[in-house]
Amino acid sequence: MKYIIVLLVVILSNGCTTAPSNFIINAAPSYTDNSLTNSSVNIDVTDFRTRQDILQTNKAGKISYLPAQAPTSSLVKQGLLSSFNQLKPTIRHGFNSNLVKVNIGKMSIKLTQDSFSYNTKALIELNVTLDSGDKVVNKTFKRTGASKGPLKADIAVMEQDFNQLLYLILNDISQDPQVINYLTL
Repeated sequence: MKYIIVLLVVILSNGCTTAPSNFIINAAPSYTDNSLTNSSVNIDVTDFRTRQDILQTNKAGKISYLPAQAPTSSLVKQGLLSSFNQLKPTIRHGFNSNLVKVNIGKMSIKLTQDSFSYNTKALIELNVTLDSGDKVVNKTFKRTGASKGPLKADIAVMEQDFNQLLYLILNDISQDPQVINYLTL
């Protein structure tokens, strides 16, 4: 009887889902006033990672990948514009626009899915360069996360956790004293 119940649990937890086609990232919190434009802050985001997928799943030694719904560089750029929107009243406007260069060093979730458990590790690393012409500031911002649980990992929960991690790192950048100093002085 125990074996029948275990078998039913395995079948129900693995057999009733369809694989998503992409990993949903919402990097830009919604604001009512999106008047900050590239004329006051010029953000250049590059993603030179070899594999630009977000989710890497290892299930019984078989590895699969899931990309974001849009290019990660555009998602990070939009998220930073939204984060900098909070600074809008104090951002300096002048002949030279503020240039913020961001290179996506790492941005992924690694999921190990076993028969009755899962383990995830998320890492986002953004390298930021502020270039005023006479002075260059380089900073690296990093956020990590992990989770584990029984049965099968829920993609919606992983998306929510990853979006929160991305929101936190974008907030770290927009609230960093050196970044604020660069944009406001």
